[in-house]
Amino acid sequence: MSFNHSQIAFLRHLASRSAAEKSASQAAEFFHVHHGLGRRAGSRFHYEESDAARARLLLANRNIALTPPDQALRRSEASLNNPTQEKSGTLAPHHDSVAVKTAHGRCSLDGDLVATHGYQVLTLEQASLVEADVLLVVENLESFRFLERNRWLDFQGKDVLAIFRGDNVLKTNVAMKLIAQRTEPVWAYFDFDPAGMGMASGLPRLERLLLPEDDALFSAARRANQVHLYADQLDQWGPIMQSEERPILKRHWKLLNNLKLGLAQEHMDSIV
Repeated sequence: MSFNHSQIAFLRHLASRSAAEKSASQAAEFFHVHHGLGRRAGSRFHYEESDAARARLLLANRNIALTPPDQALRRSEASLNNPTQEKSGTLAPHHDSVAVKTAHGRCSLDGDLVATHGYQVLTLEQASLVEADVLLVVENLESFRFLERNRWLDFQGKDVLAIFRGDNVLKTNVAMKLIAQRTEPVWAYFDFDPAGMGMASGLPRLERLLLPEDDALFSAARRANQVHLYADQLDQWGPIMQSEERPILKRHWKLLNNLKLGLAQEHMDSIV
């Protein structure tokens, strides 16, 4: 017979004491009826060392740890803690994962080449060991997945490791941690809008913004006519960008304000 979460908590509490008194509860009633634990006294149960020893044995027989883990476990470890509640208290499968791909050149991990098509999901520790000259942070997953179709991108002959900035599955904070703990120059490929500019400005060691040449950028922006990308984000990101002093950001911020149009990455992806 397996135990649920509240029953395991009850046994753990009892196992840690030589004598105890507990109010009547479903768990107390269950273990009194089915395993003879405790002595009923009105609305309460009294427990002695023999009951605590029995509780420890019940846990041990089911390979359940006497104490809950200090931190969340991977699912593969969770069965040692609570085989009946494998997902309870476990880490999400992608809790420390980051999506990467080789944007250009040869990026490798322990001699194995990192994917150039699609992308590869690595742990934070693995991704920190990938050999590369430059880190390219890409805002949107669709653009990241098909980065190779952007023929206008100039990688300057370098080994460029592309990193997906993150979403609700592959978390942004993990990608940002990876970028922060590495030392390579950082390039940014983001939407051409106030939010994209603002997020790029927050990247450490920022060296380049990857955007099409001005004429192609202006032409694509006017065709797409994404006025809302500019107007809806200006109040939030405008003050951040107004205080920006780095030339690569100031120049493109001026262009964006002159256009008063944003351009999402999917419209840049098709520029020849």
